[in-house]
Amino acid sequence: MPTATFDRRYFDRLMKFKITDKTLEDQCGKMGMSLESISKDEIVVESSPNRPDLLDCVGFARALKNFMHKSKKLTYSLAASKPYLEIGIGKEVGRVRPFISAFVALNVKLDDSSLANLINFSEKFCEGYGRKRRKIAMGMHDLDKVKGSVSYNAYGDESFVPLNEKKESRFSEIIKKNQKGREYGYTIRSGENGYPALKDDVGILSLIPIINSERTRVTTSTRNILVDITGMSQYLINKCADMFAATFMDIGADVRPVMLRQMGKGYMQPGLKKRFIEIELARAEKEIGVRIGFNNIISLANKMGYEAALVGKKIRFGVPEYRMDVIDEQDVVEDIAIAYGYDYIPATSLSSAQQGELNNMSRLSEHFSELMLGLGFDEMVNSYLTNDDTNFSRMRTERDADYCIRLKNPRSDNITIMRTWLLPGLMKNLGMSQHDKMPHNVFELDLAFAVKAESALERYHLAAISSHSRANFNDMKAIVQSISDAMGLGVKFSKYRHSSFIEGRCAKITIAGKEMGFFGELHPETLYNFNIEEPAVAFEMELPFI
Repeated sequence: MPTATFDRRYFDRLMKFKITDKTLEDQCGKMGMSLESISKDEIVVESSPNRPDLLDCVGFARALKNFMHKSKKLTYSLAASKPYLEIGIGKEVGRVRPFISAFVALNVKLDDSSLANLINFSEKFCEGYGRKRRKIAMGMHDLDKVKGSVSYNAYGDESFVPLNEKKESRFSEIIKKNQKGREYGYTIRSGENGYPALKDDVGILSLIPIINSERTRVTTSTRNILVDITGMSQYLINKCADMFAATFMDIGADVRPVMLRQMGKGYMQPGLKKRFIEIELARAEKEIGVRIGFNNIISLANKMGYEAALVGKKIRFGVPEYRMDVIDEQDVVEDIAIAYGYDYIPATSLSSAQQGELNNMSRLSEHFSELMLGLGFDEMVNSYLTNDDTNFSRMRTERDADYCIRLKNPRSDNITIMRTWLLPGLMKNLGMSQHDKMPHNVFELDLAFAVKAESALERYHLAAISSHSRANFNDMKAIVQSISDAMGLGVKFSKYRHSSFIEGRCAKITIAGKEMGFFGELHPETLYNFNIEEPAVAFEMELPFI
């Protein structure tokens, strides 16, 4: 669970009324949060990971005031519909970090506490919810120091003065030498497709998502701010823009939209579009387990930040613009239950007390896993989705378009097909673990997928790889024989040729007269394709009885 530390004096200033430590602790508990510690200087709160708005002191105070019926502000909208600024988006950046959203905050009044909160909130949000800036990153710039037109694109190895530095550095130097560069340079693959950056007529505003320019540093003297949010999902960064815009509005800023223009098409952000969810009162009452009534449920909705009104026989809930976690009706019902109070919901007996048990497939799977662990292998869990390069090319095997299940509309070149075998995933695991202590022994027991007679097939496979300086054919033969003896498979071996393995050092696995797999010494080129430096042996076999 994420925790956030807030300046107590700044929090009290935001609340605008006196709240005792005991009341604060009680209200946090009722809202589903935990007050970890409290003092005259700071408040430490643990909140739900799906509520990033609560990592912000402004958002936390907003939620608390709503919950205590101390606020009348439930909606957020833009005062002006015309864009204050335009940002041009180049086509080259689509290969690196394709999406951007932005807005302008005017007449901002910052002091040390409010500025520290904005910086801490953005850092914590981008580190956690933003997956260390790879998924989402946010930057702030002094708008008065931004000159001329602004563009977002992938550029060559340009230079600028990074934040907290005095000398210019090239992008490549920042990635290698700057602390933020070393920490987040991986997000843009060291500039192999160009460096994503925000730029004005003077020069670079930010190397995204790594570090901003010293020229547009935001300080307590800054009055107008340009906020940019970039990432890998247009929907998510637009929702982030809404959330951050609400924060700036709550501290008194005049938020204006930005026009984002690409390939002749333009759209404005932040959207701050109101979204409504309608639910029948009877359904909400049935799921919560209490009779609430129309008037009470509207009051409870207000406590959680929703606007609510009776529309026919349904209640229409206006989803708060800053909430990123509300997806459907169930989320609204859960919020109503929190506002009502779980302590006041009567307990009901279970409809059935029957204990579950493992089926035969699960028992066999457990036996195989325990056996592999006993043989010194570590279990891996990889994705069912992969691509042609990993599944075929890097394994030195030919593509079979009629054999694999292909995604109809893949959103990325990394995810285009369902895996047809497990070894490629294990090879990737080894390739990322070359600096760990040898030997490397990994296995996976899970589904592989194929097509037969235009029907999808799901088949359980068991695969393993052992990599160390003395790995050889006989090692893996002994492993497969041990599995056969322990599980009573009665395997037989015969000469086999497979392009992923060294010719003459590979064997076929036959069970009850049927070919079920193979094992052997992996080909040096196969190892090289996955950055594996030591010799490796592997096997993969189908388990039709699981």
